[in-house]
Amino acid sequence: MSNTIEIAKKDIIWSYLAKIFSMTSGLMVLPFVLNKLTAEEVGLNYLMLTIGSMVSLLDFGFSPQFGRNITYAFSGVKELSKEGLDSQSNEMPNYRLVAMVIKSAQFIYRYMSLLVLMIMMTGGTYYIYRVTDGFNQVHNSLLLWIVYSLSVYFNIYFNYYSGLLTGRGMIYEFSVSTVLAKGCNVILTLVLIFLGWGLMSIVLANLISPFIQLYYSYRKFYDEELKNNLPNDISKEEIRETLQIIWYNAKRLGIVFVGAYIINKLGVFIVGLYLTLDVVGSYGLLTQLGSVLVTSSSVLFVSNLPKFSNYQIKHDKEGLRDLVSSTILMYWLCMVTGSIVLLIWGNDILRLIGSNTSLPSGAICLAYLIVIALENNHSNFSSIIAASNKIPFVKASLISGMFIVLFSFLSLEFTSLGLLGVILAQGLVQLVYNNWKWPKWVLDDLEMKPLNVLVRGFDYFTFRIKAYF
Repeated sequence: MSNTIEIAKKDIIWSYLAKIFSMTSGLMVLPFVLNKLTAEEVGLNYLMLTIGSMVSLLDFGFSPQFGRNITYAFSGVKELSKEGLDSQSNEMPNYRLVAMVIKSAQFIYRYMSLLVLMIMMTGGTYYIYRVTDGFNQVHNSLLLWIVYSLSVYFNIYFNYYSGLLTGRGMIYEFSVSTVLAKGCNVILTLVLIFLGWGLMSIVLANLISPFIQLYYSYRKFYDEELKNNLPNDISKEEIRETLQIIWYNAKRLGIVFVGAYIINKLGVFIVGLYLTLDVVGSYGLLTQLGSVLVTSSSVLFVSNLPKFSNYQIKHDKEGLRDLVSSTILMYWLCMVTGSIVLLIWGNDILRLIGSNTSLPSGAICLAYLIVIALENNHSNFSSIIAASNKIPFVKASLISGMFIVLFSFLSLEFTSLGLLGVILAQGLVQLVYNNWKWPKWVLDDLEMKPLNVLVRGFDYFTFRIKAYF
């Protein structure tokens, strides 16, 4: 087996299919959710999702860090480094190192998921009790929360498989596992909604679908080649040493994730404390559709993350220039197009399906889309930096998050701006530093200008299209 990780056309196509299916599955369910559920149930659903994503921060950067180290191990590095990359590598994967990373992942996620469940059943339960007026505003609020907490527990427990598959360059297999899980989720949700189970249909589907993904992922990752080469005598000392190395950057990346969560998700949590559940539902709907737009726009970029790491190991800057240019150009083309569609026809489509929840005003939607477009752009460039096993953006992310929380609270407490104040707090803080700093860092390293990215990206796609036909 070669140590070169290739992202084939099939991987890219299936990655797009998986992302499209993930988005359309949510959109297929969304009309029935908005039509069958009350505005209060929709609001509670978004609050539960926000809390679930909040406690998932206890992952603390391990998943992508494990994924990158799996890539390094399959790329043949002789040993892991706390920072930077080993300058020497073998022609074949380092299977002992692969086994050490896997064992470390299993260890950390076993205990991390239990900690998450404990936090959700204590602090999370109190928050839900408060926002539902003692579990009275929505029927079966407590039971809904318990089932949802279990679904988060299992999602986190199985999460390291995504890092294993993508880190090995198995984009096709990861994409198929996503399609299977999402398909199961859609079928279960629709069946239960039509049976009159309300919000319980969503949380039950979220509880069951991860097991489908786990089964498929396990069968594909542990193929015969890996089983025959993977050693079984990994010691506790090797696991401990591996965790220490991975933790060095995982803790930094975890702080970045905390900052990213504060920046992108905590707004819903804060709004829930100040505004009514129907307003929370409206804002939550905007953030969900915005997330769909960002995810779809980033498919090509995310699919090539293992290749970014592989190029960094091989010091292939020419390959990096092509990859950066093509993926960033595609991101912006998709993001601008999708934003225009959402702004013009978003509420018309919601009225067409008989939604009980609508999007906020056009000004709020426009401000939000601009903010998340710039946010995800610099996040993509940050991921390119992280592919070289360097995390220089820890302090900036944390400080930005703290200021966003502060300004959001001040806006809601002392002004009448409402949702717009929360969005502006995020956008203005990010413009001060992060929006420009990390793209500039990458482009300076590659000796490129922003215009070079657009021109080179356009030339790259033109060449590929001509070659295809």
